[in-house]
Amino acid sequence: MNWIKRNIPNLFTLSNLTLGVLAIQQVILSNGGDEPKVHYYVFLAAFFDLLDGAVARALKVSSRLGVQLDSLADLITFGVLPTFIYASIFEMEGWGLLILLVPVCSAIRLAVFNISEDQKTSFKGISTTAHGLFASTLPIIIWTGDSYFGQSLAQMPYIAIIIAVFFSYLMVSPLRMISLKFEGLSLAKNWEKYALLIVSLLLVVFMGYDSAPWIMMLYLLLSIIINFRQPQNTME
Repeated sequence: MNWIKRNIPNLFTLSNLTLGVLAIQQVILSNGGDEPKVHYYVFLAAFFDLLDGAVARALKVSSRLGVQLDSLADLITFGVLPTFIYASIFEMEGWGLLILLVPVCSAIRLAVFNISEDQKTSFKGISTTAHGLFASTLPIIIWTGDSYFGQSLAQMPYIAIIIAVFFSYLMVSPLRMISLKFEGLSLAKNWEKYALLIVSLLLVVFMGYDSAPWIMMLYLLLSIIINFRQPQNTME
């Protein structure tokens, strides 16, 4: 029974990995005419990614194995998968080879996080999960073609390279990014997190998937504000 209890969180982690592989298959087999479904897999994978740590803490079975499995699963779902998404928009040849920065920087980001001791209340660089969630919405945004962003990406696919390089840099940058780990329920200490969650929810309600770029811009803006308003040592 102890063995089963210890591995319950790992089951969620491996579910994350499995969904990532299935999502990659969806991208590879997509013919461009059918409605993309890759975002469904990634949203569910992100839920499992959130759940594995919470379950491990609740059951008091956190382990070094679980930490390593979590990073490996995240690399597949939120590092390798976005690479295939960008490559489905702009082929990986010529300038398109810059898309390969995504899995490279994702691996560096996850490795640094594993050995870092100053990312408990904020992230150093954007998380692979945040980037992966954003990237997973690109196919459905392009397919619906309801927004200026989606239409621009469809008509000028090289924008995918710019986005890939931009987020690759953010993943390994020293910029402090908001983490949704709350310090109690205080509004004063968590105002940026409450603002991000409330505004994001409203954007999703009114804009659906087209809200993804706006949510990401809000996330970056709030993080930049926090960097300027708070000394570095108070964010660690």
